[in-house]
Amino acid sequence: MFDKICEFLGSVPLFSRLKAREIRYIAEIAGIVSYPPNTTIFHEGESGGSLYIVIEGQLEILKGQPDTEERILRVCGEGEHIGEMSLFNPGKARSATVRTRTAVKLLRILSDDFEALVHRRPAISLSLSSGLAERMLDSESRLMGIIEKMSRKIGSSRDAGQSDSANPAAKNSKNPEKSVGTGIPRLQIKTFGNFNVFRGETLIGEESWKAKQPKTLLKTIVARGGAGIPKDVLIEDLWPEVSSDAGENNFRVVLHRLRRALEPAITHARGSSYLFFKSNLIFLNKELCEIDVDDFVILYQKGKKAEQAGDIPRALRCYRSAIDLYVGDFLAEELYSAWAEAKRNELRLSHLDLLSRAADLYQAQGSSKKAIELYKAMIRADSVCEEAYQKLMQLYLNRGNPAEAVKVYEQCKKNLETDLGVEPSNLTVSMRRMISEFK
Repeated sequence: MFDKICEFLGSVPLFSRLKAREIRYIAEIAGIVSYPPNTTIFHEGESGGSLYIVIEGQLEILKGQPDTEERILRVCGEGEHIGEMSLFNPGKARSATVRTRTAVKLLRILSDDFEALVHRRPAISLSLSSGLAERMLDSESRLMGIIEKMSRKIGSSRDAGQSDSANPAAKNSKNPEKSVGTGIPRLQIKTFGNFNVFRGETLIGEESWKAKQPKTLLKTIVARGGAGIPKDVLIEDLWPEVSSDAGENNFRVVLHRLRRALEPAITHARGSSYLFFKSNLIFLNKELCEIDVDDFVILYQKGKKAEQAGDIPRALRCYRSAIDLYVGDFLAEELYSAWAEAKRNELRLSHLDLLSRAADLYQAQGSSKKAIELYKAMIRADSVCEEAYQKLMQLYLNRGNPAEAVKVYEQCKKNLETDLGVEPSNLTVSMRRMISEFK
């Protein structure tokens, strides 16, 4: 069945750019669902969360509501897909209603599973985006024709008074709840390990920051959650010793420099696409700013939810994707900054917990090699995590390798004495005795 799904996916135009191994990754997260005739799969306006590909049967795509007048836009048959934008923008409202015309068999890909996959295999997202762009070319051509007609009608009335409606970014600098228009590159903010910011695919270099404080302000905004942060909190974080007036002046100057570093072409009329300041609160535009720490927390929570529901494959996909994101401590270069410390410690604990959860799940599946890899990662992250040493000793003992178990015990004993000045616990010592008996 798995090979048939791979073969079917390879015949779908959306996946035509993918390599064979990438199609297999997609097939691993796909599931088959069936519906009888005249069944609504989802309604217009509902939150999207999955892509459907027709294996057998026909679907109707409709606009309008059941209590008014529905119009059939098109009919989908074998190999056609609906809801593809849910993979790239999960939660976005469905633009149409989909109903079965006949009994159907569909291949379904959930956006949660896809998100976890592309965190580990980002090339898949790029390939699918290219395929999706090709599908949209015809629609774009029609849209440009409509825009051209509208432009001729608007004529000379398209002046500065209407520039806000033509430029969504200008409106959004005043209203953080609205979506920014297309054409503005996304920011990727990397906080684990070295702090880096990418505008599109381009790293914002030191020459663009010009000084340390604009970058530090952005770090502080991210550490504080990125949304609805009182200006006074940021001033206290960065300039705790200065007067209120001096703090206000520093904030205005550094915020201006930060906005210009992030968006060199910024104008006063348009305002910032990435940073909103309203009612003395700072907001990062989360639609245009992708922050690794946010992705980490989301994947961690989704993994725990899947684990609680008994969906172990999905839990492991989420856990592994989150682990891949954690390439170092949060804002490691801000070691002595109080505003970063609490968040850093919280994320360290989350990282250790998901390593432990993933290792336990692999161990329960009998994948001892993967479990060992993760317990070792726990020890690298926390050299005095005695629980990780105990589980690693037990795994080596189960594999009939007492010599490695003894090495783990000696490493545990040495690190506890060096770092904490304590001896191993009674449980760890008793496990060491058990190893001797095993030999």
